[in-house]
Amino acid sequence: MFCLDKSFQKNHNQHTDYEEAFLEDVADQIAYKPLRPAVVRELKDHIDDRTEEYLSEGMSPEDAVKKAVDAMGDGVAIGTGINAVRHVQSSRLLMVLTVILLLIGLAAETCTAVIPELTFRGLSIYLTGAVLLVVMALKGYPLLIRYQKRLLILAAAIFTAEAIFLSMIKFDWIADVIWDTAYIIPWHMIDYYALLLTGPVVVILLYRMRKQTQKAMAAAFLLTAGAVLIHYFTYNSFTLAETVTFLFSMIGTVLYMICRGMFAGNKRRYLIQAAAGGVVLLLFYGMLPGQSRYFQAFVNPEANAYDTLSDSYNGVLIQELLSKSPLAGRISLTPEELMEYGTGEWYFSYGDAREAAAEGKKPFSEHHRSIFRSDPSDVTLWNILPQHYANNYLLAVFILQFGWLAGILFLTVMAAFYAVLFSCIRRIHGALAGAVSFHCGLCLLFQSVLYILGNFGFQYGSFTNLPMVSEGSISILVNMLLLGFIFSAYRYDRVIDAPACGQRSSAV
Repeated sequence: MFCLDKSFQKNHNQHTDYEEAFLEDVADQIAYKPLRPAVVRELKDHIDDRTEEYLSEGMSPEDAVKKAVDAMGDGVAIGTGINAVRHVQSSRLLMVLTVILLLIGLAAETCTAVIPELTFRGLSIYLTGAVLLVVMALKGYPLLIRYQKRLLILAAAIFTAEAIFLSMIKFDWIADVIWDTAYIIPWHMIDYYALLLTGPVVVILLYRMRKQTQKAMAAAFLLTAGAVLIHYFTYNSFTLAETVTFLFSMIGTVLYMICRGMFAGNKRRYLIQAAAGGVVLLLFYGMLPGQSRYFQAFVNPEANAYDTLSDSYNGVLIQELLSKSPLAGRISLTPEELMEYGTGEWYFSYGDAREAAAEGKKPFSEHHRSIFRSDPSDVTLWNILPQHYANNYLLAVFILQFGWLAGILFLTVMAAFYAVLFSCIRRIHGALAGAVSFHCGLCLLFQSVLYILGNFGFQYGSFTNLPMVSEGSISILVNMLLLGFIFSAYRYDRVIDAPACGQRSSAV
């Protein structure tokens, strides 16, 4: 009996060694190591199934295992084939363009900083943003797939708390001392990016509801409208850049999800419904009090430039200066022109606002006039630019400093970045990865479009930040989150599958 047991153990070990050698040959060819256990597990299941078939035919255990393994084929060839199909991928061109834009932003931050402390702050934020981008590229999408349900619960709690907090501010239910910390804590900027980060979470929710198309469409409409209304009424009819960005990004993402066939049912009918819902949202937003005024200021800033401190006047001034910029080199202005631009007397006729209003004229700022008259010999280009030119008018300043050719080159780099970015997004096969990536890409794109339009004098509402270039306190960090997820989704698109609702993720 002992001899039989020893013989059986020896044969069993031989069978196991033969099978393990095959599985090791397969696994060694797969470059993405986290994928190896799943591949080995699946292949072993196939081997076990075939072994049982051969055993049922009366074969010995040794022959059954050997034949089952041999039937799988050559281990090296199988592993190489799997590695060719399921591998991490990256776009070197996209990485290069991202680095270029980050370096441009860092250079702009350094050159426009008036004190060393601001230079150090800008450097630290850009470095932190770069680290965050790398971390997100390596871990973002795998973590999303693994914890998407928990993320939804956490996001719902955060957004509920935010809505309560904003309501308390709106109705004066919060102590002034807390709101006065805005000098230390940029509440409006936190709110800005909280709304931008709402979008990816809503997309995850819509993806999980994709089998219930009508409910998903209703949720998309109601959640988008609700988020917009909360932020709109909190800021007393002021058009916020993140509201416009969020609104257009959500509409675009829902249309993308329908075009990709993520919702069950008639694609054409849902496209019509989504397009109609998007038009209704835009019309509804446009009819809110104050929106017509902001739209008029956007399309015709001259008609809304009431003094030298208004955004519309800044747009008119930027347009005037850009019209005098050469193809190459810095804009050249005489001391007299600098004085006129600085005081606003080139555009406004009267210094007294009441007198000007009575005669239908436009006043310039007496405050500006007094500053420039104090020491007119020291007036420079930097004195006549809008107050926040370092963040809001980087492109315009770049053209004023180096000419139109340099500005066109910068715009070309920016256009190439988005062309490559959306090309990568288009090649993402995973439905969830593609939907969230497309939304993140739209958030980045619409911020850039609004920023560039503002730099040519057409500002709609508040200024956005230019992703990766205009720092704006925390914009680099949040936009690196959005961009990092796109990198991650593209990187792991071939090795990580999004699970169906209620199922665990699978690597193969």
